[in-house]
Amino acid sequence: MESQADVEAASTSSTSAQRRRVTIVLSVVVAALLVAAVSVGWHRWTHPSIFTGLGDTYASPPLPVGKASILTTVIFPRVDGEGEEVTIEGLSADFSSNSAEAEVLFGVCHMNAAADPIGAVRDPRPFCEDIEAFEPPMSFDYGVAPRSDYLFVTITPTRPGEGHLASVTVDYRRSAAHLGQHGTQTLRVVREINVRER
Repeated sequence: MESQADVEAASTSSTSAQRRRVTIVLSVVVAALLVAAVSVGWHRWTHPSIFTGLGDTYASPPLPVGKASILTTVIFPRVDGEGEEVTIEGLSADFSSNSAEAEVLFGVCHMNAAADPIGAVRDPRPFCEDIEAFEPPMSFDYGVAPRSDYLFVTITPTRPGEGHLASVTVDYRRSAAHLGQHGTQTLRVVREINVRER
């Protein structure tokens, strides 16, 4: 027969074991929440999203190889808010298919204040006061239209076929006002060139 002291000791031992289990479970939950918060914060820090995608598509009519190049905007100026100077450290074009073996060149158009926005054109010179070929790292004035830069890509086929540009990945660093946030952002830029022999 158990004494009152034995029953109390067993009860105290059982209560202590429950408390330890609850403490362990709570510790695991708090640790998981901290890991999730740090992961989300790290992802947001390394994947800034200040630029907006174009949201449209363009397909050229079939043209001969020598006349099929197009230039299209990747980053438009802001329409409102505050401008920001960013440093673009790298760019890459992502094709979903490229039987035309198209090559790309990136450039920055310092917009002519009187010009209309650029979509997809053959010659950007009427729209730009100055055009610079992209060389990393490059300062980019992401200002409010019309005083802003445009980032564009020229798609040039090297043979008959098709080229389907799907997106452009931008590696950039924000200003000190944003604590130098750095990361990559992929922008949807759907452009298609159709190239014939002649």
